[in-house]
Amino acid sequence: MKRKSFKKRFLPYVIFFIVFVLIIIITQILDFSDYDIITAAHGEIIDGFETKALIIRDEKNIKSPAAGKVNLSSLEGDRISTGTKVAEISLENGNLSIYNKIPGILSYATDGLESTVIPSNMNKLDLNNIEKYKGNYRHLISGNKIEQGKTLYRIINNFRLFLIVPAEKEEAERFRINEIIFLTEQKKTDLIRGRIIDITEGIDKSFIFVKMDIFVPKWINIRWIDINFIKNIYRGIKIPRSAVFTQPSGQGVLKLSGYNKHVFQEVIVVDGDQENVIVKGLEVGVQVIVNPEDFNYGIEE
Repeated sequence: MKRKSFKKRFLPYVIFFIVFVLIIIITQILDFSDYDIITAAHGEIIDGFETKALIIRDEKNIKSPAAGKVNLSSLEGDRISTGTKVAEISLENGNLSIYNKIPGILSYATDGLESTVIPSNMNKLDLNNIEKYKGNYRHLISGNKIEQGKTLYRIINNFRLFLIVPAEKEEAERFRINEIIFLTEQKKTDLIRGRIIDITEGIDKSFIFVKMDIFVPKWINIRWIDINFIKNIYRGIKIPRSAVFTQPSGQGVLKLSGYNKHVFQEVIVVDGDQENVIVKGLEVGVQVIVNPEDFNYGIEE
């Protein structure tokens, strides 16, 4: 009887304790569900912007010395030397073979801008109306007829390639003459290196002049290219910028420590963009709270 009486007497306390613990657990689970969490991992941030760039080549149109039917003899895109046969023109009294006199990359396409959009004329271009340099390429094909004095082929100096890059003035102010930059064609990952040789401010935009380190053969018959213009690429531990905040002790993040616990971890922001940052002070695999402003991270638990 005494044992049953003892159990009955303490049963309410046991129930109260169990309910109390369940309330704490449920509350923590509900609070925990409000956290946005990300796992710190290696990544990269590209500091740059997307734009269309005007291609400037050192090139020359070679005119046909006679009228007649053309048979092309060399492959477009090849680098040819002096003396290479490029075409044969059928005349009434025979055939006229055309041999190249200037070494370089061969193209049978022209857009009419070969004497205007060239390196020696870059500073004279109408940059405020740069869109007018469209470049409508027309290809000469074997079997076509050509008039005397019309362009037969084009020779491109593959040691000189330039870009004029339109940019918002705020973007252009971050770059300097002689700075090394990189670019990629949109939806591609190969980095192409260049050097800034001039920066000019226009009415609505600024224009960055770039000398490319290498010639890009597939650009021989296009005048504009969609690119990512890159100032730098930062690699390291990448987290959302929203996860970083400032406390009296310094700048840092909240990282999870044990079940539904968080501690302040100081970090150093190396660099980043509007959405993400590269930081020092975190290890790979650490879980970080992305939205620290959504709860009272400054209240001691």
